[in-house]
Amino acid sequence: MGVSIKLEGIGEVDKALKALEDEFGDKMARSKVLVPAVREALKPVLAEAKANAPKDSGGLEKSLVIEARRPTRRDRRSKYVTQTDTVIAAVTTASGKKLAKMGIKSDARAIAQEFGTAKHPAQPYLRTALESNAQSTVNSLASILARRIEQFKSKYSKG
Repeated sequence: MGVSIKLEGIGEVDKALKALEDEFGDKMARSKVLVPAVREALKPVLAEAKANAPKDSGGLEKSLVIEARRPTRRDRRSKYVTQTDTVIAAVTTASGKKLAKMGIKSDARAIAQEFGTAKHPAQPYLRTALESNAQSTVNSLASILARRIEQFKSKYSKG
């Protein structure tokens, strides 16, 4: 006597799983959820870093941006990025090309301001912004992801 199994509706399940992968965890970096969620969660850190940045010409404050993306092979060589990291993000100074478009000269003063030099004491603005917003950033990210998952569930439970 053989066992017979009949599956119905597996096509809809497969479609929902593929949609979940596309929106939340695709490997092609087209995610409509993770990278934007991380960017949104880091906005308070960016705002505080800009407020804390030493004011001289104003170039440092203008140059600060949120960088969020899928990790590259090069990123994964860093001791700070693991093989299982899906998204990496930082509040940092814009790239040289972006700075040039903003009319700001790219140099190492942002690092010197943060960490100090032999002649000038440190004026930390990035670390303090991140440290004071660490828990709220994690809570915000959790809330954003929970909201997006609920939106996803309601979108696919109707179909």
